[in-house]
Amino acid sequence: MPSFRPLIIASVSMLTLAACSSSPSGPVELGHRSDKVDTGLVHTPQPFMQTGQISVSPETASFTPCGSQKQYWLDLTADQRATLSQQAGPVYSEFEGYFTPVSRRGYSADYPAAVTMTRLNMLTSELEGCAQPRNTLLAEGQTPTTWSAAVGQGHLAWESEQDSQERPLSGQSMSQEQAQFRAQQAALTLSAQGCQQSANTLYGWQARLKTAKGTYQGCAILPSVDTSQHWAGEYQGTSQSPGQPTLTTQLTLLPDHSAITSYHPQGEAVTKETGIWQPIGDNQVQVLTTRSGEQMVVSERIYTRNGFTLTASEETFNGNTYSLGHDGLTLRLKVGDAVNVSNQTGIKGSAEKNPRVEQALKDYLSDNGQTGPLTYRWLTHDLNQDEQPELLVLTDSCGSGGCTLLVFKGDAQGWQFNSRMTLVHVPLLLARNQSQGWHDLIVPVGGGGAPAGHHVMRFDGQRYPLNPSTAPRAPKPDGSDTALFADGIYATQQGAVLGEE
Repeated sequence: MPSFRPLIIASVSMLTLAACSSSPSGPVELGHRSDKVDTGLVHTPQPFMQTGQISVSPETASFTPCGSQKQYWLDLTADQRATLSQQAGPVYSEFEGYFTPVSRRGYSADYPAAVTMTRLNMLTSELEGCAQPRNTLLAEGQTPTTWSAAVGQGHLAWESEQDSQERPLSGQSMSQEQAQFRAQQAALTLSAQGCQQSANTLYGWQARLKTAKGTYQGCAILPSVDTSQHWAGEYQGTSQSPGQPTLTTQLTLLPDHSAITSYHPQGEAVTKETGIWQPIGDNQVQVLTTRSGEQMVVSERIYTRNGFTLTASEETFNGNTYSLGHDGLTLRLKVGDAVNVSNQTGIKGSAEKNPRVEQALKDYLSDNGQTGPLTYRWLTHDLNQDEQPELLVLTDSCGSGGCTLLVFKGDAQGWQFNSRMTLVHVPLLLARNQSQGWHDLIVPVGGGGAPAGHHVMRFDGQRYPLNPSTAPRAPKPDGSDTALFADGIYATQQGAVLGEE
């Protein structure tokens, strides 16, 4: 079996493609579903990559996502069922698909939702359990000779007995039926047709690699990463109607795509609804509630994201659409532990232009081969007790888990870049404790699948750590530490633009 070079992909291990040949039947029908399924939903779900274990019996078919105990009904066409029934026992699968409500009658009624498979990526009984998420497209074959290729991080790499190269991508395109990746002297083309090595493994794509040395045929698999995971997190909001107690609503979007909505009227018991969530666009997520307590329901809400806030204007409940009020339902990403940090205490961020701040940022970008544009907020504070204030810059480079924070060490000559932290939320706290002469920073964490909490960033003698979510959990703050960026304003909301007068 040929293996991919470590330079191309270091983590494929058990998932390197075996040399394979095209198969005109079976996997073709399994790999691509072109018929439209009536979901019963107002908004059409957007297929996303799913990985997990599939089990098929004469009466049932189910899917269990990787890292989850949830089991969903698997909605199969006759061709898909015929092909999957040939597999003995649970099999590992990667496919693009989406969730729909289940029927109120029959075997599927016992499941929280159904999964529709729209396009197969890989199906194998040779792998026990689940594979690690794979960021790289892989292709391999033995026609006319042993070869392999990979696409990742903007490069196409290939290897054969005659040739071995890695080149930047010069272009790429992808549709439902075909994908193509081009580089100097090479083109890798994928067709959405089944490719089979043995009775135990099916692939969703046939591959053709054309280089200056020849044309090669084989199989391919796309990256297995679920790109919708940036929605995962806890979101919370409060509302109050005239004469009614304050209502706290919390929405939890879990990494396995299950969703929990809880309602807590002040002084009353909490009620919960459960279901699933899935993307329907770049900036919208669909939350489908299928159980309210023990009662089977179908509730559909569409949340639109603005920064770290989700807003839904209406709900379709058992086929009827209702308004969620004049301002809708607004939920903010829950980060950190509950702590009383007043906006009037601590040090607020600034969006004022400052030539020294601008120069420090320009030097940083230049040293890292970047040009901007960049919007930012900043403040200064002495972190290491040398009476030279450090510069902290909160940038507009943000994801669902937070934004990038830059720390510049202060000295007599100016500010010199020291540390970069990603996934930072504000306000962060300046702890009284110190490590290697620098104050610890207590950073609120949440979003992107990370549980809400505060984590402590300790200076290691050279710099602060990169990722707060992997740093040690901090004790719950008591409000006595100094708040930095105490106003809680992000650069995406209000900031200075680098280089703009």
